[in-house]
Amino acid sequence: MPRYFHLTLLLLGISVVTISGLFSSNPDLTLTWAAEEQIKNEKGQHKEDDPHIQAEDGGHAHDAENTVTLTDKAKANIGLETAEVDIRAIERVVQVTGNVIAHPGKHAIVTPRIGGIVKRIHSNLGASVKKGDVLLELESVDLQLAEIDLIEAVHQQKSLDAKLAKQKSVFAKQIRLELQTRQIDYLESLAELQEQKTAYEKHRSIAIAKTISTLEQMRVDLIKADVESKLIKNTLERIEMLTEKRISAQKELIAQKAEYTKATNALAGAKRQFQLLGVSKKTLQKILDDDGTTPILTLLKTNSKAQSKLTQTTDNVDALKYVTLIEEATGLVDAGTAYKSAVIKVEANKLRALAVGLTETHLETLTKTTSVISFNDLHTDELIEKYSPFMTSSEALEALLQAEEAQRSAAIVLAKVRQKLEVFGMTSGKIDKVIEIGKPHSRFYVTAPATGQIIKQDVTLGATVDKSDSLYAILDTSVVWVEGEAYEDTLALLEDKWQVGSEVRIRVPAYPKTVFMGKISQISAVVDSEKRTVHFWTEVDNAKHQLKPGMFAEQTLVIEKLDDVLSVPLSAVLQDSATQIVFVQSGNTYVKHEVEVGVKDDQYIEIRDGLLPGEFVVVQGTHQLMSASAGSAAVVDPHAGHSH
Repeated sequence: MPRYFHLTLLLLGISVVTISGLFSSNPDLTLTWAAEEQIKNEKGQHKEDDPHIQAEDGGHAHDAENTVTLTDKAKANIGLETAEVDIRAIERVVQVTGNVIAHPGKHAIVTPRIGGIVKRIHSNLGASVKKGDVLLELESVDLQLAEIDLIEAVHQQKSLDAKLAKQKSVFAKQIRLELQTRQIDYLESLAELQEQKTAYEKHRSIAIAKTISTLEQMRVDLIKADVESKLIKNTLERIEMLTEKRISAQKELIAQKAEYTKATNALAGAKRQFQLLGVSKKTLQKILDDDGTTPILTLLKTNSKAQSKLTQTTDNVDALKYVTLIEEATGLVDAGTAYKSAVIKVEANKLRALAVGLTETHLETLTKTTSVISFNDLHTDELIEKYSPFMTSSEALEALLQAEEAQRSAAIVLAKVRQKLEVFGMTSGKIDKVIEIGKPHSRFYVTAPATGQIIKQDVTLGATVDKSDSLYAILDTSVVWVEGEAYEDTLALLEDKWQVGSEVRIRVPAYPKTVFMGKISQISAVVDSEKRTVHFWTEVDNAKHQLKPGMFAEQTLVIEKLDDVLSVPLSAVLQDSATQIVFVQSGNTYVKHEVEVGVKDDQYIEIRDGLLPGEFVVVQGTHQLMSASAGSAAVVDPHAGHSH
């Protein structure tokens, strides 16, 4: 009886609320389990003595008081969601608290790096900027002076470059001239050598012929003197005999003796001429005994004294041993000397040619072709690089070295000016633009050093800033850190699972349904002496910028995975006094079930009894259903109290 009275009052209350229009905020979000109960009673389906109603699928028996039926609009109003009861692996986890902080590598301070007056501000506090975006414009005298120095350095370098190119051209011409001169000298010395050789050979041939002729004449004179001496001796002996017999006069004997003496002297003189040449008496006798058909040089070869000095066996070479007999000996000596000088000159010119960089191959080709190599096919720089080391003393070389030194100095000055402008923050492209235009400008553009949001601004229009002033602070929150603290007693649980690179699940109150994944980036090497905790930092991708520095966060570190068990999401289980309950979906009806739970992690909890695999339980909207099942007339609209 009290139960029906309660239902009657409830229906009456619902009617009054409907009539008065006070249920305008959630007109469709009504509890219908009582109305359904009344309809069942009218049809005779209710049994007072049976406190349970059998479920349609035969899975669970439940009391009518533990069911709530919702319309589709009511479900939407409370944001009702369900999840399947399934077999899942429960993890053993450690949960620690922390805070979202800015990534230390994603925070940038903007300084102008040059003094000036702020003429225009492009970006202000709160603006999102990209790396390289112009933040503001400065008017800087220092920049203008540096650009003037740049233009002057460029002009100086161009001037020295032109001078260096000219010096290179002059030096290259000198190198080519030197190479050609050495080739010409070598060719001329070769020609002179050939001429001297021809002259020497001509003198030699004449000298040989005349020497042989002189030797033959000496042989003739020797033989003639010998014959005459013998004839006169015979005559003398005959006259002496006749004189002794008083047949011939003494006067005739004296005259004959005089002739004999003269003939003997002549023979001795003829022999002496040969003896002066080193001919032995034996060879002289052989010459005298010869019938005159044997060449004189052949007869002289038998001379042992002369034979020992011979180094060659030809008659011509033998004849030159006696060249002093003729007047042409001096001319032959002079020709020989000139020939030897020509040989020396060729060798000297060859060495000079090699000294300026010409090779043996060059000289061989030059000897064969007699054509001087111009080296015009070599580029100036290549020619200088290859042959300048051989040009040890040259005015052009000295001038070139001086020009190169000046050019290097100018290049250093230009590099320093460019570097100074780069330190100011100018890009290479902008520096090249100033060089191209050839005029300085005083405007300096301060650009964003990184992508992010301007979180601090310390500059105003017209202000004078110094190169070290902090103008902006830019923070990029596309990647953030979550700073956590693990207590000492937690470290034993973490063991080797807690290391740089380990994955961490992160939740923040602002997005209760979202799980952010990160990896440990740093672990402190020391323990906080006051809190007895170890700090660690987890890097999290924050491309959607949901995580804000300063947010409170909960971090979950997985220690190990346990066995697969029947489980539901944590949000599905509610504490009802001393029991745990869930709401099981059955069409548009949601039935409250008591369950026995086991282990849990940060996502799921084990169901040991009370549910079957494949069932769906409510994971969002459970508290509204709990209120409804407890007797509330309606599930409170989360927007109640606001006009719509």
